[in-house]
Amino acid sequence: MKTRDKNKKEMLNAVSGFYEVEKTSFTELPGVIAAFSDLSMINKEIELNEKLIQEGTKGKVVSKDNSREQLITTALVFAGAIYGYAAGKDDLELMTFADLNSSTFNAMRDAEVPLRSEQFLDKADELGAALIPFGVSEESRTTARAGLNDYLQKYGSVNTGKGGKKSAGETNDMLFTKMDKKLKVLDKLMFGFKDKNPELFSRYNAARIIYDKRGSHSGGTDDTPPPPEPPK
Repeated sequence: MKTRDKNKKEMLNAVSGFYEVEKTSFTELPGVIAAFSDLSMINKEIELNEKLIQEGTKGKVVSKDNSREQLITTALVFAGAIYGYAAGKDDLELMTFADLNSSTFNAMRDAEVPLRSEQFLDKADELGAALIPFGVSEESRTTARAGLNDYLQKYGSVNTGKGGKKSAGETNDMLFTKMDKKLKVLDKLMFGFKDKNPELFSRYNAARIIYDKRGSHSGGTDDTPPPPEPPK
């Protein structure tokens, strides 16, 4: 990954971390939640591409399609359990997160399938024993995690030549471009907090700063105050 992209990736991690801490501030703002969720998905897809570049590129293997189908089936079982739990709690945000059908899943690109699957597995791990009444046990979570890892191994196990690496790199170039567009939207949405919640606005701006190796910075919303110098 290019140095500039690494710096942008660190900023993206910071923005995602900001949202995880402050998400309750946006409960009544589904548009803002959607923007942060889109960035989170882009962030994970960039990470997956980097993993594929390091371990091998996106090649075809005989059993890959079967692994994909099994991964989707397992993810839908977990999504259903999470949805059932959320419905019982009247948790609309969690219900929306888990409301995914097989048609939507099957239409996803190869890179998206493990990302969404991992999201459901992570949420199932977070909920733990609360999902047992809905058919998801600790053993099933362990088995599902192994299935996900198996898929990722097959997904990047062949075609390790330069052509494949270039393909993955180009995918990340597109993802970073998409990230910039999403951040522009989010910056405008977050500007609405400048007066009504200046502390929240300031913390978002702090997360949006891109530091380079020389210690300079860029990014943030309009009227962003000068940030502190990065630690040496």
